[in-house]
Amino acid sequence: MDKNTSIHDAEFHRSNRVDRKREHVRALFERADVLLSPMAGVTDMVFRAVCRDHGADMTYCEFVSADGIIHGNPATRELMELAPGESPVGIQLFGSDPNKMGEAAFEAEKLGPDVIDLNFGCPVKKIVKRNGGSALLCNVPLMEDIVKSVVASTTLPVTAKIRLGWSSTSLNYLEVTDMLQQAGVCAITVHGRTRDQLFNGEAAWGPIAEMKAAASVPVVGNGDVCSGEDYLRMRRETGCDAVMIARAAIGNPWIFEEIKAALAGEPYTRPGVARIIDTLVDHLDREVALKGPRTGISRMKKHFGPYLKGYPGISDLRKRVFQFNERDEVVRALLAYRDSYEDLRAA
Repeated sequence: MDKNTSIHDAEFHRSNRVDRKREHVRALFERADVLLSPMAGVTDMVFRAVCRDHGADMTYCEFVSADGIIHGNPATRELMELAPGESPVGIQLFGSDPNKMGEAAFEAEKLGPDVIDLNFGCPVKKIVKRNGGSALLCNVPLMEDIVKSVVASTTLPVTAKIRLGWSSTSLNYLEVTDMLQQAGVCAITVHGRTRDQLFNGEAAWGPIAEMKAAASVPVVGNGDVCSGEDYLRMRRETGCDAVMIARAAIGNPWIFEEIKAALAGEPYTRPGVARIIDTLVDHLDREVALKGPRTGISRMKKHFGPYLKGYPGISDLRKRVFQFNERDEVVRALLAYRDSYEDLRAA
């Protein structure tokens, strides 16, 4: 990096109060050990609340399109809906136009999140083909322009989530880490897979350790943490400042309890059917209270299976509850299942 570039970056940081924003994020991560990842179709307001009740220190909304925000799309606005007093929480944006991303960040800030997060890691085809998510790992200069535009457009700290690279032959996580820091990012989450891997194979944690050693901002590890033991091992092997939980939380908000127990050195017993059903009913009731019976039940249908995955008779239970459009009918079916299997625990 030449001298003129260094001077320019320093001026950019001063004008956008990057040091002050980083102090805020470092203080946040002193209190936040485990985070709930943004997940499309999953991390709505209710699911975030359920996970916080079970120990998540920080949560993220479903990732949202910058275009949708700018055009005032009601569905996009709903994805960013925050509960009164919900904090700490982040809104994650995706897009490929620096100006639009900056404008979207300005609008998202008005909703009251603690951070604006940038999605440079989503591997899903429909996101990538729009040059969003992990597609930007193939265009680091454009990624830099996006980051600088967003940093300059919001008073909030800006964070980013990335993958190791596009493929095993184009690993560029250290280059991206350096660029993100120079561009004003306050923390980086890294999923230990490439885009080509999608969610297959094992996540590599060694690169997370490399990033932590190279970074001057907090690094959050992500990938293949499915238990309290996994959590402790990731922290130990990588030195990361926090861990982000994604798919392991679907149908299993108790993953956060298990992690907190591991941090405290306490034993943990997985919940049995009775507690699972009670939590599922509570989750359902919150959705119904927020969105009404028909929409609330519809939103819950993707959760019924994951909550009870591996238990007997789940296929029949799902068929029954999928036929109902009234809260009481669904709850009766769930409670009947609880009464039949209340002493059963997960392996």
